[in-house]
Amino acid sequence: MDYRFDAIVIGSGVSGTSAAYALNEAGKKVAIIEEREWGGTCVLRGCDPKKVLAGAMEAHNFSERLRGKGIKQVAEIDWKDLQDFKRSFVEPVPESRLEGFQEAKIETFKGSAAFLDAHTVQVDADTLAAEDIIIATGARPSIPDIEGNEIFLTSDDFLDLETLPKRIAFVGGGYIAFEFAAIAHAAGSEVHLIHHNSRPLKGFDEDHVAMLVSSLKSDGVHFHFDTDVERLTRKESGILLSAANLTLEVDAVFATAGRKPNIERLNLEKAGIKTNRHGIIVNQSLEAIPHVLAVGDVAITPGLPLTPVDSFEADFAVSYILGKKQEIHYPAIPSVVFSSPKLAEIGLTAREAMQEKDGYHVNEIDMKNWYTYRRTNEYLSHAKIITEKGTEKNCWRVFYQ
Repeated sequence: MDYRFDAIVIGSGVSGTSAAYALNEAGKKVAIIEEREWGGTCVLRGCDPKKVLAGAMEAHNFSERLRGKGIKQVAEIDWKDLQDFKRSFVEPVPESRLEGFQEAKIETFKGSAAFLDAHTVQVDADTLAAEDIIIATGARPSIPDIEGNEIFLTSDDFLDLETLPKRIAFVGGGYIAFEFAAIAHAAGSEVHLIHHNSRPLKGFDEDHVAMLVSSLKSDGVHFHFDTDVERLTRKESGILLSAANLTLEVDAVFATAGRKPNIERLNLEKAGIKTNRHGIIVNQSLEAIPHVLAVGDVAITPGLPLTPVDSFEADFAVSYILGKKQEIHYPAIPSVVFSSPKLAEIGLTAREAMQEKDGYHVNEIDMKNWYTYRRTNEYLSHAKIITEKGTEKNCWRVFYQ
């Protein structure tokens, strides 16, 4: 069938859902398209289920720090019970999200969207046309191109494991690898984190990353830096990882070396939309071409791949469609690694501040003896605070606790 709308949103994650509701509330006739479950990555396969698992990790580590200080034994994680608890958050989402769209009179289409031209997309046998289109299809785990890469599991698989493998390897050095490594170790697995160079979590303060690595090492997580995995081989006793400087056998290996944009099935060339391996190329107003905007992880923007950034870009795109024509400017947005301890940052980096010594102070604070951290027996809590000389205005902070 042929349909006509004021606006089409492709993708029902955080940014797509936010945009669809906002356009609908502004009086637009809106359609939203989703090829997987309604709800998108964050609530189904990302930050929300991850934080449920991380909550159990925090409880385990909290009780471990207080053992002998009022707590007699360390809390033990029951992986099956934890997964059941996680599913209580995740499983209701698709039906609830669909019901919400239907109640708001937002038309829903399930299937892969493919552009026919700049204003028209096809979803199975249906053809949808609109003046404005927002692409919010997000990203998915990237799989390294090595021999035996079909053996790799992904973050989606980790978050839905029925049983936790005894020996786990995470290939990659980003925040997903560090978070999952901390969770799996707290739950009782032998954990290995393998990274191709010596600088994991490259977007974060180098000193604090070194502290986090040292802390996880002391807890028992194994790190293998400057290691390129060349081959995976399935054997009766497990999975063999082979590199020039490492041979390691584990029970499961996860690709945690980044994500790739969901653009392949969109037929973007039919609309004249340009892309590269990082996603859809957009201008300073998030336009890929006139009247087609891309937001969230599928778009190449200065914004970090974070849920608040997705929402911010969605709000901007809606305002742009509704007539507020301007360029997007990003505020300082915090970024957090939910490992143990946590690592967080916002704003100007210490490296940047040190390059402008006449303009900034870089103040380092060891906070482990502060009451806030002593009462929970934190063994590591550190901050860097950057202040502007003259005004003493805080420009950037890194908290590690």
